[in-house]
Amino acid sequence: MPQPPILKLLSRSVLLWVGAVFFAVGVMLAYFGLDEWRKQQFFEKEAAQAQGTVVSKSLERATREGNPRTKYLVSYRFSSADGQTVEQTGEVSVDEWERLDEGSPFTVTYLPSDPNTARTDAGSEWWAPLAMGGFGSLFAFIGIFVGQPELRRVLLVLRLSRSGLTAEGTVAKVWATGTSINRVCQWQLSYEFRDPVGRTQQGESDLLTPDEAASWEPGNKGAVRFDREHPEDSVWVGRSQP
Repeated sequence: MPQPPILKLLSRSVLLWVGAVFFAVGVMLAYFGLDEWRKQQFFEKEAAQAQGTVVSKSLERATREGNPRTKYLVSYRFSSADGQTVEQTGEVSVDEWERLDEGSPFTVTYLPSDPNTARTDAGSEWWAPLAMGGFGSLFAFIGIFVGQPELRRVLLVLRLSRSGLTAEGTVAKVWATGTSINRVCQWQLSYEFRDPVGRTQQGESDLLTPDEAASWEPGNKGAVRFDREHPEDSVWVGRSQP
């Protein structure tokens, strides 16, 4: 029994793969943004303050290799409520960096349950995870919007390959589309067939390469798979494989 060419369809479903990439990237961004926002909320709820001391100052200048802006860093030391001494380096604003000197008092916000989790004001940009989550959601929505039509087509082909009925179709027209894959123009054909009650149904093939399209002319016969309950849903299979 002839089967719809699902592997060919998947390999030529460009928008499906583009949508899948956008959706995957969007979901990851949204997840990390939500997770970071959750951590920020937990930190703000549980955090305590301690008076620390500046140990040293440094800066990381902006570079073209991946550091988009100059970072002003302060190494500081503080003691947590349970007496644990912690020394870390954090980013501060340029104004605070210029004001501080070695030995200056420095207010630190930290988690009592994990004193090594400490933050400076410059490291608490509350809007950043929300922006990441927003961009992620937008990317995922674009992915769904772009890939949904071809995903529905793939699911239809899979369903018809399992439970569809077979009919003989007649090629009505063959034409070049405006779609190119690897700079090769893709083709399509339209066809007609009769369903079990004698009604004429019409459909269009999925994308064909120029060589595949050249083997078809109006009036040629080929196999079609269609839905028993909704014969308007059909797939062009072409010639049966030997």
